[in-house]
Amino acid sequence: MIQAEYLRFMQTLNVDAVSVDVRRMANLVNQHLDMLIPLSTHQGQRVKRVSRLAQIGWGDLSSDIQPLTEFNVEQSLPIISLKSLTVGPFRGFAREEIFDLLSQLVLIYGPNGTGKSSFCEALEFGLLGSVAEAESKRFRDQNEYLANARTGKLDFPEIVGVDSEGNEVSVPANESLFRFCFVEKNRIHNFSRIAAQLPAKQTELISSLFGLDSFNDFVRNFSAVIDGKYIDLVGVKAKQLEEKRKVLASEQQLVENAAEDLKKFVAEEDLLAKSYRDGVTFAQMVVEINGDEKTSGKIAQLDTELQQPVLSKLNVTYAELITLQQSVEKDLSELNEKLLSLNNASQDVSFKQLYEAVVQLETVSSDRCPTCRTLLVNVAQNPFALAKGELEKLSHLDVLQKEVTALNRSIVQSLSRIHEMLSLACTNFSSNPLIENLLTQQETLTIQWWQKMFVTGSDGYTPWQHLDAQVKQLEERDLAIGIALQQRKVKVKELSRLRSFAKQVTIRQTLKSHFLERVKKAKAAIESFDKENKVLIAEVKNEKKLVVQNQIIVSAYSQFVEKLVAYKESLPLKLVEDLGEKVVTLYNAFNRNDAPKDLLANIRLPLSQNERLKIAFQSEPTKFFDALHVLSEGHIRCIGLAILLAKNLKEECSLLIFDDPVNAIDDDHREAIRRTLFEEDLFSDKQIILTCHGEEFFKDIQNLLPAERAVQSKAVTFLPQLDEQHIRVDFNCAPRNYIIAARSHFDREEIRGALAKSRQALESLTKGKVWRYVSKYGDGNLSIKLRSATSPIELRNLTEQLRKQINKRDFDDLNKSAVLIPIETLLGMNGDSREWRYLNKGTHDEVDRVEFDRGTVNTLVAAIEQIDNALAAFRS
Repeated sequence: MIQAEYLRFMQTLNVDAVSVDVRRMANLVNQHLDMLIPLSTHQGQRVKRVSRLAQIGWGDLSSDIQPLTEFNVEQSLPIISLKSLTVGPFRGFAREEIFDLLSQLVLIYGPNGTGKSSFCEALEFGLLGSVAEAESKRFRDQNEYLANARTGKLDFPEIVGVDSEGNEVSVPANESLFRFCFVEKNRIHNFSRIAAQLPAKQTELISSLFGLDSFNDFVRNFSAVIDGKYIDLVGVKAKQLEEKRKVLASEQQLVENAAEDLKKFVAEEDLLAKSYRDGVTFAQMVVEINGDEKTSGKIAQLDTELQQPVLSKLNVTYAELITLQQSVEKDLSELNEKLLSLNNASQDVSFKQLYEAVVQLETVSSDRCPTCRTLLVNVAQNPFALAKGELEKLSHLDVLQKEVTALNRSIVQSLSRIHEMLSLACTNFSSNPLIENLLTQQETLTIQWWQKMFVTGSDGYTPWQHLDAQVKQLEERDLAIGIALQQRKVKVKELSRLRSFAKQVTIRQTLKSHFLERVKKAKAAIESFDKENKVLIAEVKNEKKLVVQNQIIVSAYSQFVEKLVAYKESLPLKLVEDLGEKVVTLYNAFNRNDAPKDLLANIRLPLSQNERLKIAFQSEPTKFFDALHVLSEGHIRCIGLAILLAKNLKEECSLLIFDDPVNAIDDDHREAIRRTLFEEDLFSDKQIILTCHGEEFFKDIQNLLPAERAVQSKAVTFLPQLDEQHIRVDFNCAPRNYIIAARSHFDREEIRGALAKSRQALESLTKGKVWRYVSKYGDGNLSIKLRSATSPIELRNLTEQLRKQINKRDFDDLNKSAVLIPIETLLGMNGDSREWRYLNKGTHDEVDRVEFDRGTVNTLVAAIEQIDNALAAFRS
């Protein structure tokens, strides 16, 4: 289907307005169609493949669009009907089967799963050259889908037809000739679901109705343009050369501006030297800071100086030493005075200790005297109260003792600091006479130690005199260290300043050096460019032709896709052009039992995007409604079927192949559609091949036909498979037409069977054709007596009422005698005869029944045949 429709699209390109490059692109796609169909727009699958194929063989592609050979076949091979189908192995057919199709009506019946679809697909492949189901299921190799699954074998079906001269001819596949011969149930079903689709999707469903959804998908998977990432449009080599020339241009610019840029470097150097010190040049500054081969620079000198260690300050002063001496002497004087006072009050001290002990015993024995154990109530004076009173009188002794303790602590602290100074002196002066005055671990700082500091030694000096002199020297050293530390800070600051300038010098020297190096390399690159890129320059010249070709390919592709999409969008209009009147006629025929106001006056099919299916009723022919809002799903299916049949009629197809209408048509419309197909003249000149899985539908079609036409039709039954994995076909199935069956039973002396089928035939004729015949030419309102509310209509009563209406003078059919005479023959028989009783009640089984009269039954069958023949040309 995709290939056939694509070939038809290619014919639209065979005009002068279409460029030769677009035709080349169309031929390219046609050559690789099987490869491109599975590819989609996902990650640019298809567009990448097309661009690759185009680049490989663009120059060898033809710009000629070949005409469709099938058009010539159509003119030279006017097939009026099919004669036979030879199929197998193919799909469900494991071996060869030959179907005799030489009839204007071929009816195929079989339950679901018995092989009807394989039969229809054989016809589809034989007539169209492809199977739409294989395309919809994404089979890249159609033969894989068509081969018999059990045997793995495949023989292509062979179809023999009959031409207008009556000659048997082999029928080759011709999609254009036979495409509108098929009416497929799934397409009608999908069309009925149009209500669930967006308006933009509804136009596509017209194409879907004609089996073009695979073609629509094929077209949609073409990207609009070929992106530059899939094809070289500028030249890879040219781009490389252009990038190199851009680099070369920057190098040339660098060389041209080198002198001016160098002046900027010099100006920046002069500015830096001026900020360092007035009157010095940049070169002098560099030597002064960093030095040269002869002299070291200031940075190195200061760095060396700062590497020298500086002694730590001892933080001792002569003033502190004198202050400590005075403090010790003063504290010793006060201490002696306090100790003298305590000695003078030694008796009071003892009493104070006694009183304190008494007070402490109060917590142990508060009711007795702590010394004599006499009860306090019996003593002359309370000892606890007496002790507390005396302690208050002796409170000045506490103050005196605390002062003594404080003076001792102060003396020890002063002596400790003096001892620290002595230790520092001993540490910093070698062979120091003060070393012997240092305390050992067992000794402590005492007044005696202090007094020894003022004892004259063998050298005629006291230790204190030595300490006094050494502390003065240590203080002078601390002063010198302080001056050195201040000088060090100045040097550190200066070193930091010099290093900052040195860093800026390094930056400028580095930048200048890099600049000069770049200029040097740029000059070398300019001189060697043409030589180094000689091969690339030659490749660019050769590449220009390829880039021009690629640009032509991209332009041709975008125009090709634009025309292909436009063709797809125009298909619905082409498919249903001028079908409106036929669609209305067929739809109304399918709904002949509806009220007149519900029949259609006009229809507008959705032919462009965002259009809806519009209908106008005969009651309001100028007012259009949205069909999806006012019609049921069954009526929507009738419109879909009407469109397909209208197209079949317009294209004057000699065949109508209807695949299982039971699934596509609801119960309310089946009878009217049967009558439209088989009673009216619209399809009388077509060979109809119909498959169905509904036995009642199969039976109803055969009984709708006149027996003479039913005899001429072909009926085949597909049977459920048994053990063998092969489609079982009954080519001699029993006829479902009651009249044919009655005559067949009679001819085989099966009188009871003939009478049973006669009852069914007469019931079908009277309730169907005869009653409709009476309604058309006379009064169809009958008065029928029933014995009870549940009693069925007796055939004789019904037949008599119909005869009565036909016998009326105002009955409008001049040829009514052809119907009336055989009816009177039937009614001329005794209504109480065994035969008529069986026609009324049915041929129930009874034991020891009297035999039926063969002549009477033959008369019944013949009369029924005459009625059927008389009504064969009747159209209600």
